[in-house]
Amino acid sequence: MAAQSFPPPSSNLSSKVELSVSCSKLKNLDHFSKSDPVVFLYCRGREVEWTKVGRTELIENNLNPKFSTTFNMEYRFEEVQNLQFAVYDVDDKHHVDNIDKHQLLGTMECTLAEIVAAGVHLTKPLGLKGNPAGTITIQAEEVRNSEFVVYFELSATKLEKKDLFGKSDPYIEIAKAQEGGEFTVVYRSMPIMKTLSPRWPAFHMEMQTLCSGDWERTLQISVWDWNRSGNNELIGLTTTSLKDICPERGGTVLNLELTNPSPKSKKKSTGVLVFNSVKTVPRPTFVDYIKGGCQISLIVAVDFTGSNGSPSDASSLHYIGSAQDNQYLQAIKSVGSVLVPYDSDQMIPAFGFGAQVPSHFEVSHCFPLDLNTHKPEVYGVQGIVNAYQHAVHKVILSGPTNFSSILDKAIKYASVRESQQSQGYFILLIITDGEISDMSETVDRIVAASTLPLSIVIVGVGGANFTNMEVLDGDDTPLKDHHGQQIARDIVQFVPFREVMEKNGPNGCVAKETLAEIPGQQVYLVSHEDHEILLTIQVDLKYFADGT
Repeated sequence: MAAQSFPPPSSNLSSKVELSVSCSKLKNLDHFSKSDPVVFLYCRGREVEWTKVGRTELIENNLNPKFSTTFNMEYRFEEVQNLQFAVYDVDDKHHVDNIDKHQLLGTMECTLAEIVAAGVHLTKPLGLKGNPAGTITIQAEEVRNSEFVVYFELSATKLEKKDLFGKSDPYIEIAKAQEGGEFTVVYRSMPIMKTLSPRWPAFHMEMQTLCSGDWERTLQISVWDWNRSGNNELIGLTTTSLKDICPERGGTVLNLELTNPSPKSKKKSTGVLVFNSVKTVPRPTFVDYIKGGCQISLIVAVDFTGSNGSPSDASSLHYIGSAQDNQYLQAIKSVGSVLVPYDSDQMIPAFGFGAQVPSHFEVSHCFPLDLNTHKPEVYGVQGIVNAYQHAVHKVILSGPTNFSSILDKAIKYASVRESQQSQGYFILLIITDGEISDMSETVDRIVAASTLPLSIVIVGVGGANFTNMEVLDGDDTPLKDHHGQQIARDIVQFVPFREVMEKNGPNGCVAKETLAEIPGQQVYLVSHEDHEILLTIQVDLKYFADGT
C-alpha cells in the first residue's frame, strides 16, 4: 500500500481566543453598599509599558461578578504574551474609563499561554499590596468565524412575585455552556421595573458570542429579580439551544417553562419565557456592503463658541498662524482623509455652530461652514479645510454650545429613505472645545437618531471639562430621552484630542482612535410586511480606521 501523504502543517501558529472573566470574594470598599466592579485588561509583549486591551461592563453592588463582556485576542504560540487583569471599584460611573477616579480592588498577572493551557478555566488569586483580595477566573475559547448575527425579542409571563411590597423587577441573563459543563454569561439585559409580565427591548449579538458558532450549544436563560442592594434573586431558568428556538433552522420552541432549582422554591413553575422573535441575519463583510452600493458619508460640524479664544490670539484653539495645524484642522484632516474616499461624489456637508454669522451677525447654531446658505456641501477634505479657514476669519465667536440644531441637520440627512441601489450610512463628526448647554435637547435627538443609519463622533479639543460628552458616550448607562425612551443602540463615541496626542505622540492618529471605537454597526430599516424592524449589519470600522 502506498504511503498516505498529508499536507504540511500551517506555518501560522496563531488563532483568536475569546476570554470570559468572573470574580469572587472581592473586597467591599463601599460603606453603604457593595463594591461596583469593572475589570481592565492590559497586555505586554516585548514592550516595557502595558497596553490597554479593553474593559468589561460595570456591575453594581456585586462582590462575585460574572461579566458578559468578553475580550478577543490573537493567541500566538511562539510569543510570550503577558496579561494583567486589574479590578476596580467604580466611584464615578460617568468616567468609568478613568481609573484615577476609582479604587483598585486587586490585580492578577499571567500569560495568555497559561490561560489557554489551563483547559476549562484558570483561577488565580487577586492581589492588592501583597495581600489576597479575592479570586479571578478566566475562561478561554477559540473563536471560529460565524457569518450570522442573532436578533432576539423576548418576554415573560406569570413570573413569580419576589418583592414583598411590589412586583418583581425582572431582567434576563443568557449563558452558554463551556466544554467543562460550566456556563459563561454572554448577555445581561436591563431590568424592567415592577412587572410580572415583562417584554424586554430587542437585542442582538454575534452568533460566535452567543454559542461559539454552534447551533446546538446549550444555552441557559435565567430571569432574575433586580434589587438595588445587589442581592438579586433568581426567579427561574431554563435551557435550550439556538437550533431549537430559531425557526430558520427548523426550531419549533415558542416558549419554555421557568423553574427555580433552589430547595427553598415552593413552586413547580416560576413563569414562562416567551420567544417572540428569534432571527439570524447573515453578516456581510465590509467589502460586500460597499460593493452593494452603500455610501459612507461624512458630515462635519465645527464649534465656533467664544471659549475657543480669539482666532487672532496664538493661544486660541482656532489660531491658524503657526506652522503646525491647530487641533480642529488635525481632526478634520485625520478623520476626513479616511472617510471621504468612500463617498462617490465626495461632497461633504460641513457646518459651524455657536457664532455670529454675516451679514446680520446673529448667533447661529447651524450655519454652512463656507457661509454659502444655498449650498452647505464642499468638495473633499481640502474643501472642508478651505471652508473652515474662511469661516474663522469671517464669523464672530459667540455661544452657547448647543448641539441640537446640528443634530437636527444630521437626522434630516440620515432620514432620507434609501433604495437598495443607493444605501447610505452617515458619520457626524463634531469637533468642540467645551460643555454642552442644551444637554436635554441633545439627548432627545440622539435617542431619536439611534434608529437611523447614523453614528456620531465627538472630538473634544482643548482642556475643558468634558463630563457631558462622556455621558453621551453612554457605554455603561444607556441614554434615555425626557419621555423615558431608551436609546436603541449606542451611536456616540467621544474622544478627547489631548489624551490621544499624549497617548500616541504628536503623530497619533485621531481617526484610528475615533473610528475604531465606533460600534461596528451600520443600521437601516427594512420593511417586513406591515411593520418595520431594525436590522443591524455588523461592519468592522477598523477596516477603514487604519486607512487600509
